Amino acid sequence: MSRVLVIGIDGGTFDLIDPWVAASDLPNLARLMAEGVRGPLESTLPPVTSPAWPTFATGMNPGKHGVFDFIRPAGGQFELVNATSIRAPTLWQILSEAGRTVGVVNVPVTYPPTPVNGFVISGMLSPMNGHITYPDGLLDRYANQLRPYRIAPHVQYKPGNESTFIADLLDLVECRGKYALQLMEDYPQDFLMFHFLSTDTMQHALWRFVDPSHPRYDPKTAARFGSAVKQLHQRIDDFTGQMLDRITDDTTVIVMSDHGFGPLHHVINLNLFLLERGLLRLKRGAWTRLKTGLFRAGLTPASIWHLVERAGLQNYVWQVSKSTRNKVVGKFLSFDDVDWSHTLAYSIGHVGQIYINLKGREPEGIVEPGEEYVAVRQQVIDALKELRYPTTDQPLVDDVIPGDQVVHGPFAGRSPDLHVVLDGYRAIAFPLFATDSHIVTRQIRGDSGCHRRHGIFIARGPEVRTGETVESARILDLAPTILHLMGLPVPADMDGRVLTETLSTSRPVERHSASPASGDADAGLSAEETAEVEDRLRSLGYLG
Repeated sequence: MSRVLVIGIDGGTFDLIDPWVAASDLPNLARLMAEGVRGPLESTLPPVTSPAWPTFATGMNPGKHGVFDFIRPAGGQFELVNATSIRAPTLWQILSEAGRTVGVVNVPVTYPPTPVNGFVISGMLSPMNGHITYPDGLLDRYANQLRPYRIAPHVQYKPGNESTFIADLLDLVECRGKYALQLMEDYPQDFLMFHFLSTDTMQHALWRFVDPSHPRYDPKTAARFGSAVKQLHQRIDDFTGQMLDRITDDTTVIVMSDHGFGPLHHVINLNLFLLERGLLRLKRGAWTRLKTGLFRAGLTPASIWHLVERAGLQNYVWQVSKSTRNKVVGKFLSFDDVDWSHTLAYSIGHVGQIYINLKGREPEGIVEPGEEYVAVRQQVIDALKELRYPTTDQPLVDDVIPGDQVVHGPFAGRSPDLHVVLDGYRAIAFPLFATDSHIVTRQIRGDSGCHRRHGIFIARGPEVRTGETVESARILDLAPTILHLMGLPVPADMDGRVLTETLSTSRPVERHSASPASGDADAGLSAEETAEVEDRLRSLGYLG
């Protein structure tokens, strides 16, 4: 039986890591790859943090575990997800029930933390002042030993504050890395997992500084700030080396990411396109007509945000109450102005998710399930294939994938009905109604990077082959592989498989009957906690 250490590098991509490894800038990742296996890791569709980590944790597709995005939409409204939204047992719960000890630190969608045979410190989507640990008070013992544990970045990126932004993210890695090392010393569990978020956050903002082919690449600013992304990876690599010094010889090490990363060039207001094609309709009242006219004249969330930025007030916006901000947002054209009685489809979510206004699922659904649903879905697909860049007339849509080709299971009906792949993910959708009056526009916060379908997978251990490349690993394969490495059977309802091609041993894979769904769904956060987490997602660009 092997112990397992998992290091999660959010948004990790071989596009950056491989050249740095070749240049001897990441010696510990280089060592792991040389002594083990490596390869691309296929993420979820869409390749988004919130469904990807539960998919890793459960070994199941989102149709079985129930988390498809940061939010659960319904007719333009939405609820945030949390750990209780995951409707399948997680890897650490399965290990705990089998008597193994576990420690899980900073993994997204783990708040509120669930009881385990060990400890949990919850990650992204946790409120700042919530009870983020199991057992409660776990961090109290470090009050005089380490700095206070940090849940999230303190600095929101905007062009011009790069130095402060970079320093904050480096400090976040430093804080979490030191806690990881101390926890390894104090709690040498059978299964340990540590997650680093800063890579994702920095790459969203600073990708144009490491990519000379990016339309917004500037050699002068790249010379000043381009090294920061590598510096961040080097610090994680250094902590990885220190973790390797603390593990036993029987430990398998897995380094992985939830998705990859690449350049972001444009943002698409998909709802405006659906409106143009008559698939989405607006109310005919005077108030909506006035807002529509003002929106087309330039009174948009983007224009107001740019004024706020120029005045240097963007950090103060988040100190205004959520209800007040919602009232302000409601003054713009929004989902409140949609005539749902004549709307066939709408978009919500930042990677191109489209929902049919389905009767029985949507609050004011009009499309009948069955033949009408299939016909409307095809109508939307046909329209999307005509979406083009206005300046070049080149097609914008690479693929439109129906949701039922992506997920299956008891919660599959909550899935987006269509996943739109926009220009190889060089374009994404505006998450809510629309950011401005153009169908093709730019990211309101100045981001220059976004997610890709394939992340990273590196493994080294006593049962792992040496010096080989694996081409077919998926994020949902890791939970069953870890269970197998730890000498445990794989639940029969896991969709993932044991990556036997990575192993030097040929032990047969054991399967056992499925485990029951876990916990109560959609509980655990107060209204205040929900508002705080929602604000943080907005500041990161995931909710507009």
